[in-house]
Amino acid sequence: MQKSGREALPKLALFIWLGIAAILTYSSWSSISTRSGWDPDDQLRLVQLRDFLGGQSWFDTTQYRLYAPEGGPMHWSRLIEIPLALIVILATPLFGPAVAEMIAGTLIPLLCYGLVAYMLGRIALRLGGPVAGAAAVVMTMVSPAISMQLRPMRIDHHGWQLVCAALALWTLFWPVARKAGICMGLALAVWLHISLEGAPVTAAFFGLLGWRWAIWGESGTRLGYTVGTFLIASLALFFGTQLGGLSAPNYCDTISPAHIFAIVAAGAIIVPASFALPSNKWLRLAALGAAGTAALAILLWQAPMCAKGAFSTMDPVVRDYWYVRVNEGMPVWHQKWTIALSLLGVPIAGAVTLLFLGPSVEADKKSDYAGLAVLLVYAALLALLVFRTISVSTLIAVPLLSVGIASLFGRYRTEEKAVRRLVLVALMILMLMPGAFISQAAPLFSQNAAAEASTDQQPTALAAKHCESVESVSTLAGLKKANIVAPFDIGPLILLTTPHSVMASSHHRNEKGMRAHIDIYRLPPAQSHIIVKRRKVTHIVGCTDEAEMQGYVKRDLEGLWAQLAKGNTPDWLEAMPDMGEGLKVWRVR
Repeated sequence: MQKSGREALPKLALFIWLGIAAILTYSSWSSISTRSGWDPDDQLRLVQLRDFLGGQSWFDTTQYRLYAPEGGPMHWSRLIEIPLALIVILATPLFGPAVAEMIAGTLIPLLCYGLVAYMLGRIALRLGGPVAGAAAVVMTMVSPAISMQLRPMRIDHHGWQLVCAALALWTLFWPVARKAGICMGLALAVWLHISLEGAPVTAAFFGLLGWRWAIWGESGTRLGYTVGTFLIASLALFFGTQLGGLSAPNYCDTISPAHIFAIVAAGAIIVPASFALPSNKWLRLAALGAAGTAALAILLWQAPMCAKGAFSTMDPVVRDYWYVRVNEGMPVWHQKWTIALSLLGVPIAGAVTLLFLGPSVEADKKSDYAGLAVLLVYAALLALLVFRTISVSTLIAVPLLSVGIASLFGRYRTEEKAVRRLVLVALMILMLMPGAFISQAAPLFSQNAAAEASTDQQPTALAAKHCESVESVSTLAGLKKANIVAPFDIGPLILLTTPHSVMASSHHRNEKGMRAHIDIYRLPPAQSHIIVKRRKVTHIVGCTDEAEMQGYVKRDLEGLWAQLAKGNTPDWLEAMPDMGEGLKVWRVR
């Protein structure tokens, strides 16, 4: 049965993927046709791609139209741009550059979607049979926490992070330890190179393998090959993408020399120990402790500022005005609770399912379930602290929920009473889409939830959306080539749709530009004018209902934007006609 399930799963996954891909392409057509993506990260990634294809160095990811003329430094990896660039290069002679970008921006996220669904389906197939495998594919495709990162034009690194996470998770179930270790090591190295925010979950994978080796007596082959491959791949990616090598500066938001030294130290201990210490538990534990201690000590010695987090050295004004308002990086209690509960639905349901499945798990699969349980609890706790990681915890929960659905389906097939069969069907649908049930049911039982659900339809929210739309922002292309100060979230769209430069966007490496941007809006007009002249700003742009702009009005009553919002224009600015829908523009005299 398992063999036939393995043979049928690819066809089933392909069939479901084609249907979902068609639906997502249709529903995302506005983002596809305008090539504006879903947020500033997607927009700036497309700008970076254009610069790369236009001749900017592989090793230079600086965005030179941010904080011109110096440019805004970026910590993004060029790896993400490789598949996009290949499709654009191949499609441009046939369709032109605009359509080529649309094809690349649609195809790459959807291919990632299919890969993630297939890998999770294979895990569920092993745990619960063909029905569980099919359920996992469907659940992956309809899960909001996953689909929001893998829909067309979601071209930033988030989708590839999920591909790496799914591959690493899948290898835990491969019987050939050497092959599994090589693939997991490669997946984790690419994940960290793409984004260092994957470090906590990467550490959990290494911790699980180390615990199985040290305490459960599992062969060290899987651990040794994983760590060895991770070490080699990390070195290759580091030296293949960064100039300066080990003399480059240390950063806390990307793989830097300090991290490389730490990885080498840990690998130098674990790789030989995993093959040479197969029998003594205490020696194995000592080797794990020594590797972890060496890596941590080197990292803290080389980059002590990273002990307080990736943003510990951020300018305090930038932190206060921007970073603490980025909800996706904040804990769950900073989110709208209906959204939080709906996205946490799959991890919560997965944990509950695990409790019910526990007593009936077959002996030869207890290790598999235990590993999933550890990773799910860890990832769910991480999602409570950093909400953007919710997609990874959802990914880990999908196979568990799918096994639960398969178990209910088995009972459904043998149940004779119609009422019970209906109850079982309802439970299966609920487990398949717990988040959707929560989001629909919450407003019915809570006035606060109903109010939250209507927030995005309030006049100010709708006005801000129109103001920030690609249709509005693209009208700025009618200005003579300009150096603009505009709200953070509009900056990348200006770069995408016009030839202009902007002071800053919501990307933290450009800290100097972000500080100048904030000061221009928040300081009194006379002080703002000094910065404007120094940075050769030509235009000030604003959107009255935009959240960042409203913050300046509330906090800085004498600031430039608060005065402009009241109609008090200083003599060094000249008001221009509104552009788009409510986009306010002033020219610097």
